[in-house]
Amino acid sequence: MSNIKNIIEYFDSVLPKTLSEDWDNDGVMVLPDGNADIKKALIALDATSLSIERAKSIGAELIITHHPLVFSPFASLSADDPYGKRVIECIKNNITVLSYHTRLDEVCGGVGDCFAALAGLRNMEKMQPCGRIGVLENEMSYKEFTEHIKRALGLGKISGVNSNGKIKRVAVIGGSGKDFITDAKKAGADTFLTGEVNHSGLIEAKELGLNVVCGTHYATENIILPRIKELLFERFPDIETVIMPFKAEDEYGV
Repeated sequence: MSNIKNIIEYFDSVLPKTLSEDWDNDGVMVLPDGNADIKKALIALDATSLSIERAKSIGAELIITHHPLVFSPFASLSADDPYGKRVIECIKNNITVLSYHTRLDEVCGGVGDCFAALAGLRNMEKMQPCGRIGVLENEMSYKEFTEHIKRALGLGKISGVNSNGKIKRVAVIGGSGKDFITDAKKAGADTFLTGEVNHSGLIEAKELGLNVVCGTHYATENIILPRIKELLFERFPDIETVIMPFKAEDEYGV
């Protein structure tokens, strides 16, 4: 039997808390029973109401997510509040929630590496703790590259800005990339592949001559879920693990 204490200790060893950004809140989100034995787990990007209902329907005692269920401190806990309602629902149903956020972005084999590999990059290097930069085997046009990324992420459409047309050296960051446009340019990238960039960020990239390709926050980080499942299986193969289904058209999973 796999005890929740052992699971928490294991994930803290393979995904050290020291890798988490200072502003982040990840790790244990909800722990109704510190001695619980876990037989089934659900892996999801977020602990949304839909994810929690799925966990209840399959009898999962554990949800492991990338995004934290609890990011900011609660002044109070109420079922009338969307966040409070989810926390209370987990406690009522004895569902533990663990979230591994920026430490999973940064760690070797984490979001950055998975995203870069999916994009087909070679000779990868770190760009900031959570980003990666590498080169494509063959130069592509902007249209060729966006079609490639749509196929890789299972998307019907994609957004961004075509600033120079040629794509060879690509910087990648899953999720929100608005704060890393200058870093990508300084690292010598001709293209920045990320999940989302706001309006002013796209203008900045255009002025810098940097291509931007946005594959949605959801799709560019949802790719890490199979890796979370692998990590759990490596140490706890007796736990039945289910990955929350990917729906590109339903980015917020609610």
